[in-house]
Amino acid sequence: MADIDSQIAAAELAYKKSTQAVEDQNKRLQADDRSHIAKLIVWVFSGLISLLVLSVIVGVAYFSDWDRISEPAKFLSVILSSVMLPVVTLVIGYYFGKEK
Repeated sequence: MADIDSQIAAAELAYKKSTQAVEDQNKRLQADDRSHIAKLIVWVFSGLISLLVLSVIVGVAYFSDWDRISEPAKFLSVILSSVMLPVVTLVIGYYFGKEK
């Protein structure tokens, strides 16, 4: 009887170890996914800021007048600061402030 009991105990221990290994793997994968998503959002935000700066430089060079380009540039900067920046902050805060 002790032989069967020890086999059952060994099987239960192996089950607990494998369950723990799967949970650890899932946590690592979730952390990798969160990191990837946060990096993607930050890169998109940085790209949009770079695009804004580049378009202002090209616009001023093309039109040779800051007055013609200032209103669209201000509009785009307001859009970036009022829409994209809170999204970036929210995504980063959500993914890295989440405890599991």
